[in-house]
Amino acid sequence: MAGVDTTVSQGVGDTTANTAELTKMIRTAGEALDQALHTPNVDYFGTHLEGLRNDILELFRRLLVRNPFSSHRKDAVSKMWFRAIYPTIEQYRAKIRQVEIAGQAGRSTDNAKSSDVIAVEARKQISQWRARLHTFLHASTGTLLRLVAELAEAHALMPSTAPGVLDRQTLDTHAYGLELVDSLKSELHVGLTPVQRATLAIVSKLLTHLGDLARYRTLYAKKPNDMDASHVWQLAKGFYRNAIRVAPHRGQAHNQLAVIFGYERNSLEGVFAYYRALTSQYRFIPAEANLRTILDNALRAVDKPGARSVDATSGYVYCEQRMYDKFTMLRYLFAYHQPQAKETVKQLAPLLPEAETALVAEIRRACTAFVRGVTSGAIEERQTIMAHAIQLFELQQLACFNPGDKETRMHDTAIARVSAMSVALTAHTMCQSVQSSVTESMRRARELKSEADLLSRSSRRVVAPLITTLLWIVSACVRVERDSDSLEHSVTQLKSQIMCAVRDHGLQSTIAQLKQCMEDAHGRVNRRTPLVQAITWDQARASMPVVAARLWGAHRVKRTEDELLAGWQLPDGTVWGRVEPSVPRSAAPGGNDVHRVRWWQLHCLLSLANEALPHMMDLVEKRGVQAVASDEETDVENGVETICFQGRPGALVPGQSVAVPEQSVVVPEQVVAVPESPPPKQSAEMSETQRPEQATPLVDTERDEVVSPAMRAHQMLNMQQSRQAIGAQRVAGNQQAASGPLYSMQAT
Repeated sequence: MAGVDTTVSQGVGDTTANTAELTKMIRTAGEALDQALHTPNVDYFGTHLEGLRNDILELFRRLLVRNPFSSHRKDAVSKMWFRAIYPTIEQYRAKIRQVEIAGQAGRSTDNAKSSDVIAVEARKQISQWRARLHTFLHASTGTLLRLVAELAEAHALMPSTAPGVLDRQTLDTHAYGLELVDSLKSELHVGLTPVQRATLAIVSKLLTHLGDLARYRTLYAKKPNDMDASHVWQLAKGFYRNAIRVAPHRGQAHNQLAVIFGYERNSLEGVFAYYRALTSQYRFIPAEANLRTILDNALRAVDKPGARSVDATSGYVYCEQRMYDKFTMLRYLFAYHQPQAKETVKQLAPLLPEAETALVAEIRRACTAFVRGVTSGAIEERQTIMAHAIQLFELQQLACFNPGDKETRMHDTAIARVSAMSVALTAHTMCQSVQSSVTESMRRARELKSEADLLSRSSRRVVAPLITTLLWIVSACVRVERDSDSLEHSVTQLKSQIMCAVRDHGLQSTIAQLKQCMEDAHGRVNRRTPLVQAITWDQARASMPVVAARLWGAHRVKRTEDELLAGWQLPDGTVWGRVEPSVPRSAAPGGNDVHRVRWWQLHCLLSLANEALPHMMDLVEKRGVQAVASDEETDVENGVETICFQGRPGALVPGQSVAVPEQSVVVPEQVVAVPESPPPKQSAEMSETQRPEQATPLVDTERDEVVSPAMRAHQMLNMQQSRQAIGAQRVAGNQQAASGPLYSMQAT
């Protein structure tokens, strides 16, 4: 082993090595670490193993800086994390758990004096191990931050005025480098080279791991804080949000941010972030289980007797009160019916007609209450955009509109139709609000400087979510058109139901009326300036990048919807905020006035949707409907595995009943039925006061990384008493699944 260690040390000192040589040295260093770990009575925290891990970190640093394109393609950041950082964190956490268990066993002895001595000694040891873990997390944070700064400087991603390489002494004064990445470009930026895009993807992943380190520091603080308080998690959220800003179309950072919202019991932002992880261009599949879990916890808290009568200032009940009645219940219902990427339970039975009738009545009341809250200002702009985007995410999941999805019999057309009705009713009411405002302003015939002045303060609040809905509808129409070509010019039953729901609830006619109203208003207010030439349906279905260039490539106004929805992959594959460099961009009317820019974009999308919807109706009615004959489930890409949903069937609609089946857990090449048993106990790391009573812990509150099957086997070989990471672990046999024959819901 001494010879191997000498070779590793010599390789680390060689600064002229190329990519192939660095890769070989990393492999050699990994073998040396494996060999050292299998030495009898080895001290995992000794200087020898620490030196080997530092050598591996240094080799990975050089590889990432020298060749970021190849490193990103081979996912070198994840390999570095699981090789040199994450296993050490696991060992520290295992030590802390071991001491905690020993202390609890000592307190149960009959001798009171001996019990007190054991308890004091246990607390002392726990404090020491927490301090050592804190030191390791601090050092790892400095290492990753210096790597971020070095990558940004080496590949011209950071201006010269930004701080340079950070050392350990300046980490605290620089707020752990949060301002270091504020000036970095986004991966969606137009003028980037392939190497710069790969570097930004690496930086985004490093920032995500920096957020993980900050989260562990909070969880294992020397003096544990209130985990529900939002200020406790500001450092971790800052890193996650910067990772999202750098690469908004990658889902892992969205998932990690949602974990923090789970700690804070913030169901609105948590659900939104989990859906962003599932609808990004690079989806994070484990977010499916986490989404259902946070909604299970939220529904339990909201349904608790007396919860709705309390004037809450934070938590799940507060989110429910800020939105509208039954907000949590509807989100839970739609999430519960979404087919998983790898289905681990029996498919739910279709929604009964009586239950659908009762659900439609609930949704009508919810849509009315939501738009009323938005126009009155009771719901803030940021909350409005998130809440309405959640409806679109739900429909995109239920209707199999994610790019690459294949329809199966797991998709329930009834629940998808109800979700489409919810979107259509909300958009219909918003269109009416804008139209009434424009009509009233024209009737008063007052002096107006621009068309945007026709909108009242209340109607301006609904323009942003209305633009989002119209863009989604246009994108869905393009997707249906493309899919019909592959099905011999027919439309699947699921997608035909969605289009019919949009037509049957008056949205098509309302869009035409609002378009005509806005054109009449333009003729009276701004006669000298002609309307911007609208994009035709033929242009859109031939090239959606033309629409993207019109929406995001011509203006420089910072809007809330662009910040929240950047990276969202629409049904046709268009990524929100991405503009193809080859598509010409015209000047945008409105200048720096956000309301004028939104008016212009709203008219553009109204014209496009007004032309697309009749074409879709003709496609559905005249070309026939293709039924889905395949029972094959959609598998997970790239070997990433999902986790079973551990949920609770609840009272979703008054009078419904739920049948709870037996659980089944996926294992390779077989499905093993597991008898029901109570939910698992709380983790020792989180006290009962830090989570809702009887709440299901988020699957990824402790394990949040994705491990491929090959890496998982390697990790299990090298780690003692380790619990596997979130995309690779199997659900324990004592977990209860909420699935099976769907709700036999009875109308009230």
